[in-house]
Amino acid sequence: MTAPAAPTLLPVLALVLATFFWGSSFLTISTALEETNPLTLVLCRFGTAAFLLALALRGRIRAIPASTWKGGAWCGLAIYCCYTANTAGLMTIESSMSGFLTALYVPLTPFLYWIVYGRTPSKAAFAGAGLAFAGLVLLANPFTLSLSNNWGEWVTILSALLSAAEILIVGKFAPQAKPAELAFAQLVFVTLFAALGLGVAMAAGVPLKETVWSPVVLGSIAWLAVIVAFVQVLLAYGQRYVPPGRACVIFAMESVFAAALGWLVGERLGVGGLAGGLCIVGGILLSELPALFKRTRK
Repeated sequence: MTAPAAPTLLPVLALVLATFFWGSSFLTISTALEETNPLTLVLCRFGTAAFLLALALRGRIRAIPASTWKGGAWCGLAIYCCYTANTAGLMTIESSMSGFLTALYVPLTPFLYWIVYGRTPSKAAFAGAGLAFAGLVLLANPFTLSLSNNWGEWVTILSALLSAAEILIVGKFAPQAKPAELAFAQLVFVTLFAALGLGVAMAAGVPLKETVWSPVVLGSIAWLAVIVAFVQVLLAYGQRYVPPGRACVIFAMESVFAAALGWLVGERLGVGGLAGGLCIVGGILLSELPALFKRTRK
């Protein structure tokens, strides 16, 4: 599971860019859910993304090794469960609450890494995760949020735990696979799991909102597919070099970008939000200090 040495900061920048696209997707998901249901949205989003990446890979698909498909299956299962749980939670809670509860994966990931692999993350990773989570608390301002103990909140907390597991699983397989190929395998399996989940739900008579195939829904699916295809390649590349304990801190930038984009469209950020954003950036710098010192010595 040891990540190969990266010659530059490009893997870190790739993860930061991925969080930017993540942060830009919250509003699009909420808009799409007004005219569709979570299971259909996840299926269409990842199915379209898999098709787009297949066009990019073309003849290289047959050459993807079995180990990459295996990694894609495990990663795909974690991603499907995570995205479905998080999207379902957004049906009953506000995006601000979802953003805060989802961010619990930041402090959870180093501990989960410790429990699963028996390897203690660096002190810098723990300190960076703590500072980043403090920033998330300031950014989300949970003291103004009202926990109503509804199922959407618990499902979103579950999605945070699944996010931590996903980071560990991708971190396990990414160092041995080509980023685009691993991303494609992930998308294929997420699509398969989503189709199976939707089929089971329909057969069981689960009441799902009927999808209205309006320009808004189609446009949302197209944009979300472009985001997820690009993001999965960035993640597969970035986590090839950046271990899970550091990666989870970088992923906290998702909330910073979401807040910044909200501010651009008229939402109030406030002093707490600015302080929170600075704490998250500080947490990333803190977690990256050991790697920066190593590069400086070289």
